[in-house]
Amino acid sequence: MEELISTGIARYEYRHFIIFGAASQFAAMATECAGDQGAWWEFHDAYLLKAQARSFTRAGALELARDEGLNVGRFTQCIDNEEHRDRLLQMQQQAIADGIQGTPTFRINGQPGARSLGGIIEQVLAAAEAAENQEGS
Repeated sequence: MEELISTGIARYEYRHFIIFGAASQFAAMATECAGDQGAWWEFHDAYLLKAQARSFTRAGALELARDEGLNVGRFTQCIDNEEHRDRLLQMQQQAIADGIQGTPTFRINGQPGARSLGGIIEQVLAAAEAAENQEGS
C-alpha cells in the first residue's frame, strides 16, 4: 500500500464514520480535539488500545488526554463546546450520500470499494492497469 501511495496511484484519507451513535460521535470529537494540539494519531491509536479497558466517557477522554500529555484545559473546552461537531456531522452525511455503509471502507475512483486491504490493493492495481490501457489505446 505504501508503494501505491508513494507513486500517486492511491491516496490514504481518514474520515470519521459514526457507527455507534453518541459514543462514536464523542470519540471522534475527542480525537479531533486532540488533533488541535497536534496529537490526532497518538490519541486515536491510544483510544483504540484503551477503549476495551475503559468506557469512553468524558472522564475517560480526559484521562487519556492527560496520559497523552495534552493541555487538558484546552482539550476539555474543545469537547464541552463541541467545536468539531458540525464538521463531523458533515463527514457523516457525506459518507452516507457516497454509499458508505461501514468501516473500514476503501474507495476506488470515488466509489466505495473493497472492505479489506488485500481487496483494495487488487482493485487499485486493476484500476491503474485499466487507466494505463486506455492511455495506450
